[in-house]
Amino acid sequence: MVHTSNGPTPEIKVRRMRPADCKDAARFCERMIRWMQKKYLEGTYPREAMEFDIANHSAKGLAEDIKSPDFFGFLALHDDDVCGIVQGQVYGKSGLAKLTWVAVDPEHQHEGIGIRLMTAAEEHLRGRGCHKMFLNTLPSLVPAIKLYMKFGLLPEAYLRKHWWGVDFFVMGKWIGEYRKT
Repeated sequence: MVHTSNGPTPEIKVRRMRPADCKDAARFCERMIRWMQKKYLEGTYPREAMEFDIANHSAKGLAEDIKSPDFFGFLALHDDDVCGIVQGQVYGKSGLAKLTWVAVDPEHQHEGIGIRLMTAAEEHLRGRGCHKMFLNTLPSLVPAIKLYMKFGLLPEAYLRKHWWGVDFFVMGKWIGEYRKT
C-alpha cells in the first residue's frame, strides 16, 4: 500500500510498454479519449477528431509504433490493469521528443500517477540524449495543464485553429543541454 493525501491506495507499478500490452493499452486509450470528450471537450473537439484519435491509438497502430526505435511508452498498472499511459516519439538525433499521449484513469487521478509516468518518460529521454520534451494540449483540459505545469512543462505557444480547427497550447520542458552529434 502507498499512502496519499486521499488515504491508502493499492500499489501502482509503472513500467515500459511491451508489444504484448498493445491490446490493453488501446482499450485504455479509447476509454480515456471517450471520457475526455464527454467531460471536457463536448462541443469544442469534433467527433471526427475523436474517432481519428481512437483509430490512431488502436492495437494495430500501437503494435506498429512500438517497433520504432524512436517510440517510447510507459504504462501505470493497478492489479495488472492499465490505469495510466504516456507515450511519445523522439525525433531522431535532434534531441527533441514529443509526448503524444498522457492519460490517467479518473479513478486513479490525484495519486501521483501522471507525474510518475512523465518522470519515467523524462528519464528515458535523458538516456536517449534528449535536451527537450514537449506536448500539445487543448486549453479546455485545465486539470491536465495543471499537472503538466506541476511537472515543469511550461506554455510556449498558442496554436490558433490548429489540429481539426481547434486551439492548442504547446508546452515544453528543458531536460538537458543540446549536444551536437
